[in-house]
Amino acid sequence: MAHVTVEGRKVFYQCPREPGRAAPRGRLVLLVHGAFDDHRLWRHLCPALAESHTPIAIDLPGRGGSDGPAIKSAAAYLRFFGSLVDALGLERFVFFGHSMGGSMAVEFAAHHPERTEALVLMSSAPRWDVRQEDVLLWDTDWDRAHRENEGLLYSKKTPRALREDYERQMRKTPAASCKADLETCRTFALDGLLGRIGAPTLVVCGDEEHWIDGSQALHRGIASSRLELVPAAGHAIALEQPERLEAIVNDFLRTLR
Repeated sequence: MAHVTVEGRKVFYQCPREPGRAAPRGRLVLLVHGAFDDHRLWRHLCPALAESHTPIAIDLPGRGGSDGPAIKSAAAYLRFFGSLVDALGLERFVFFGHSMGGSMAVEFAAHHPERTEALVLMSSAPRWDVRQEDVLLWDTDWDRAHRENEGLLYSKKTPRALREDYERQMRKTPAASCKADLETCRTFALDGLLGRIGAPTLVVCGDEEHWIDGSQALHRGIASSRLELVPAAGHAIALEQPERLEAIVNDFLRTLR
């Protein structure tokens, strides 16, 4: 566990081997969580990937171990990731993003193809249908805002204990950062960029994903993509079906040359 300074903020990252200082094992994989979340989303996947590869899981600004303030737009995140990968010394890497993090990965790959070895887009979309009232709810009723989000995250088969654990985790993210995440989501409009993606791309989605249309749109728009549907999973696929996800991702990484 360590920190790197990016745009004046200390940004937390977790990596089994110090990036930029030693030859990585296998592929360099930058893991970026989605809205309201932090690096703990990857608690099952990181150890599994580390057996053959070099995963780097970060906390986005304003949550977990990273300084705030949170970022509020897609354009600002594009600049942030340009600075982050420079600070970490990443020349080429696999950008693995969940949900909002997947949208960030697409935008980065469209603007920095020379640094993008491959993409893994999990439960993501080229744009998000977020209403202004959804954003403002974080100012007036934090608990209701969380409850409305939590009702969209899971397969009907997901155990209650897992749901409750994940919900406790997300409720540790400050309300201001959650609001900033929705403001960011409102600024993604990536449909016109999908045709520019030439990197090998894995699109992963649960078969009970509330936002499944987003994953299907990514698959249709990115010619180099393949789509994998995971049974008995919703939006929280990394926690709902970690072993299945590990197998799919490792199989994809083995295809890279």
